[in-house]
Amino acid sequence: MPDEILVVEDDPDVQIALRDVLERAGYTVSTVSNGAEAIDALSPFAPPCVVLVDLLMPGIIGGELLEYMRSDPILARIPVAIISGSPHLAPEGYTVFAKPLDASVLLDYLRQHTSHRTMA
Repeated sequence: MPDEILVVEDDPDVQIALRDVLERAGYTVSTVSNGAEAIDALSPFAPPCVVLVDLLMPGIIGGELLEYMRSDPILARIPVAIISGSPHLAPEGYTVFAKPLDASVLLDYLRQHTSHRTMA
């Protein structure tokens, strides 16, 4: 079964670009547009193997989503990377990727945090 990545990003163009890059690399990708949708998508019974989170979104922002995940013992174990146009706002302790992204660096991160090997 492919490794699933949850992308939490409000910009539809960034969502599409990330989905394309990750699916071409062989990952299964789910996308949501804000923290509330992410909370609904994060099932402790079938959690994604990595969550990529934008910080600044409408409604429940990335920082609030991170707090929610840290409060759940199962979700707290999921590796989380922040993808943001405002990387200086990221809380400490997370890997941060500044927009625009370098896809090869992101894929290296994912290979380190999943059992997946990128397709040739």
